[in-house]
Amino acid sequence: MKRARLGFTLIEISFFLALTGVLFISIAVGTSNSLWQQKYNDSVQNFTNFIRSVYAQVTNTQRATGEGRSDRAIYGKLITFGEEYDLKGVRISANEQRIFVYDVIGNASSVGTGDIKDLFTALNVNIVDVTYAGGSIADVTPSGFADSYMPTWGSVIDSTEHELFTGSILIVRHPRSGVVNTLYSPEIVPVNETVKFNFGGAETLISSRLSSFTSENDIDFCLNPYGMGETGSLIRNIRISKNARNSSGVVIIDQDGSENRCK
Repeated sequence: MKRARLGFTLIEISFFLALTGVLFISIAVGTSNSLWQQKYNDSVQNFTNFIRSVYAQVTNTQRATGEGRSDRAIYGKLITFGEEYDLKGVRISANEQRIFVYDVIGNASSVGTGDIKDLFTALNVNIVDVTYAGGSIADVTPSGFADSYMPTWGSVIDSTEHELFTGSILIVRHPRSGVVNTLYSPEIVPVNETVKFNFGGAETLISSRLSSFTSENDIDFCLNPYGMGETGSLIRNIRISKNARNSSGVVIIDQDGSENRCK
């Protein structure tokens, strides 16, 4: 009788190992892609929530804090993209895309019902009132609130032209009606750079630049997971709708829809 064969041949073992290796690589790649996608989704949501939080802060009426500021009111926020220095005069690393947020402060006096830019000029509206406790740039202190934000998980905030997003956004309440207005300027209001090179220079930053701000268009951000200026199918479009009055005006556009301006 023919004896029963025991074990596997070398060819069968090789086939088994090859199949196992393919399955392992497929699972590993799939898991890696899934984690990367989750991190990117988190960065999209995080940036969206950051912008929405600014609107939430603007809707809360406040008075400016600090000595001698009882006659000053906080009318909203200025968000800047592309500044080169922080308030201490330290140059920002080229690898960082830091976004700055400042209080918009003006006189707390009675005004009319005209155009918000005209009213802000009349109220001497400015960004954070900067004081110098020790006469040195190292001692600079904002009387109002100043904060910063950086995109998470290595994402980059591009424009719809696939260039680094730069410019300034004013989210401010009308002094009389209290209605929130959203205005954008492609110019960078250089708060930090001006403070660095000219003590007190921030005093004229808003009033001299109001003419460059407009509320006529949506503001579109392209949150890019690939790096500055790169293109790809996964780039998400976060939009501040024109005439946005509150956080509901900040939306994440459908990735596959016709409204996506980041394709």
